[in-house]
Amino acid sequence: MRAGTRLITELTALRVTADMSGSVLDQLVAGRLLDREDSILRGRIPVLRERRDRLAEALGREFPDWRWQVPPGGLSLWVDLGRPIASALGRAALRHGVRIEGGSRFGADPGTFEHRLRVPYVQPVEVAEEAVRRIAAALDGGLGGAGDEPGRPHWVA
Repeated sequence: MRAGTRLITELTALRVTADMSGSVLDQLVAGRLLDREDSILRGRIPVLRERRDRLAEALGREFPDWRWQVPPGGLSLWVDLGRPIASALGRAALRHGVRIEGGSRFGADPGTFEHRLRVPYVQPVEVAEEAVRRIAAALDGGLGGAGDEPGRPHWVA
């Protein structure tokens, strides 16, 4: 960040305060959830594994050339598209009603991970399968289109 010394000092002080103290409500909810962690995970893990596996099946049917490893945990598949089209595919998918982020959104340098797509599997199976169909339609329809800005990185500040 570029700013004057005074502004940097003020923002740093605010950040320390924010980092040191979450809201009381958030802390109370987190405390209750942590007390029930085992029972929550016992029910949630099988659901997420099924969603992950069904998403992988749908991607495999629609995109046999794409590659990924099934992760032992987490909430997303990191898909290797085989070519640097992730940002363009994300814009095309949005025109088909699916918001999906290319890997470059998660890299420090522009273009990093442009060949990867982050595909979460937290949605119900039907939603994920429909999203895969729409991503396929977006890819079939071509990656160009009005409002595209090829080669422009997405900066997150």
